[in-house]
Amino acid sequence: MVAADDLRACMRSFPTGVALLTTGEGESAMGLTINSVVSVSLSPPTLLISVHRHARITGRLVPGTEFAVSFLSADQADLTWQFASADRPVGEAAVLAMGGANGANGVPVPAGALSVLECMVERTVPVGDHILVIGLVVSAEPGPADYLPQVFHYGGLTTVLSAAHPTPCPVR
Repeated sequence: MVAADDLRACMRSFPTGVALLTTGEGESAMGLTINSVVSVSLSPPTLLISVHRHARITGRLVPGTEFAVSFLSADQADLTWQFASADRPVGEAAVLAMGGANGANGVPVPAGALSVLECMVERTVPVGDHILVIGLVVSAEPGPADYLPQVFHYGGLTTVLSAAHPTPCPVR
């Protein structure tokens, strides 16, 4: 069996995007920085996220609950670290920390995000020390293409050279 520290060390070399998971409204608002996000299906539009089993937000992610996944831009590092900390804000303080914006379904979303996907929890699947949350996408708001994405790599934040002119991937 591979040691957790060895797996963590290997995974640190794999750059991932950074997102803010949010749910609730007003005093019940919560957010958590995540980087495990997968587009599972285009028909129906479905997203998968992974959240630690003991995260405070996990108990809120039950079937029928609305949540949002907002992809963060390179200039939102403060927001990333704030919602990754154990003392991250909740309730109205969380909404204010994100800039006071709400998505189409009332879930708080950070102002200035690259894109926002609002979902409804379809089901959850426990796997090891995490819960996989499968959500049906009910709203998709792409942001400006010229914003640079935030990238998590080797325990720190970086970005890519240019989001405006990426090399296209051939469709097969």
